[in-house]
Amino acid sequence: MPFYQCTIRGEDGSHIADGVRVLIEDASATGWHGTITAAALTGLAAGRQYRIVLGDGRSGPFRVKRNTVAGEQDRSIAITGIGALA
Repeated sequence: MPFYQCTIRGEDGSHIADGVRVLIEDASATGWHGTITAAALTGLAAGRQYRIVLGDGRSGPFRVKRNTVAGEQDRSIAITGIGALA
């Protein structure tokens, strides 16, 4: 389960955040899912679609499954990829 630094973009391509840490829990040819932990991304809404761009150049759209408190200030954001990371 590797961690990656990534950039998050809105569905419209707008910039949301850089240098975000994400744990990709499963990445196959058909899909993937993972967890983002960050205080700054409280605005990511469950059910909405965004785009992740990993530091290694792969990217793909994802949906937020849930965005919950994971400590005093951090959030645990469960995400599900839409298709493969390419």
